Amino acid sequence: MYKRFFAILAAVITALFLFGSPATAASGNPHFIKNATSATLSGPNLKVSFKEVGLPSGSTETVTITATATTTYECVNNGGKNPSASNKTTTQTDVSTSGTFTADRSGNITGTLTLTPPTASELGFTCPPGQTVTFVSVVYSNVVITDTTSGASTSFPGTFTYTDPTAP
Repeated sequence: MYKRFFAILAAVITALFLFGSPATAASGNPHFIKNATSATLSGPNLKVSFKEVGLPSGSTETVTITATATTTYECVNNGGKNPSASNKTTTQTDVSTSGTFTADRSGNITGTLTLTPPTASELGFTCPPGQTVTFVSVVYSNVVITDTTSGASTSFPGTFTYTDPTAP
């Protein structure tokens, strides 16, 4: 009986060694699935939805979205006009957001993170008395999603442009 038990155990260990376990196979190659990873505008915000596979089951992953945001603000007077070209500013800044996600039994994570343009006050832009700061537009470029835990990364080509239709 012991010989039979050890023979079966040896066969199982050999099979695992030769063919690997499902958990090992799932955690061997972390990467984002391109057709399940996308970036879209939601007003001035950039929403990035993603699916990453090849992670260890139950692992906690930190996912970060980075981009360059070219943001334009202007000053608008009480008549609804932009009175002077000097009362408009376009600023280029790096923006990012992160979140933590836990891999499911199959070693997958899915989620959505949202980038927002910097505010006028964050950029140090103010208007003279009697005028109001107004958001005009934002262009996101160099958009990259990175799992800083696993090292997986992918980028989104092109730019994502939003112009506020209510801005004068």
